[in-house]
Amino acid sequence: MTKLTTKQWQDIMQAHAEYAGTNKQFCCEHNIPVQTFYSRCHYMGLAKPAHSKKRSAKKQTASPVAIAQANQFIKAQISPMPSKIILQTQHAQLSLSTQCDPVWLATLLKGLAA
Repeated sequence: MTKLTTKQWQDIMQAHAEYAGTNKQFCCEHNIPVQTFYSRCHYMGLAKPAHSKKRSAKKQTASPVAIAQANQFIKAQISPMPSKIILQTQHAQLSLSTQCDPVWLATLLKGLAA
């Protein structure tokens, strides 16, 4: 199988949304390796979430293509929340960022222990 363009994959996913058979049957008919199909679904944001023990009362019926089009241009970045390390003794309290150098922190603790 030759490498497909994004537009070709979008067309394939549209055809899949209208297909009544199983994923395996669809892949066989379109000469697509099943693993490649699932990888591309995941890449395009169409992968189904893993089953959880809790089931929602109402199932969503949006087509995978509609979901892909809605999520197509969304980029998300998760920036870590800075946390604090608090060292407290009988006489003082020191608050440090968790992003401070670990070697510097070890040297500080050795100095305080001396």
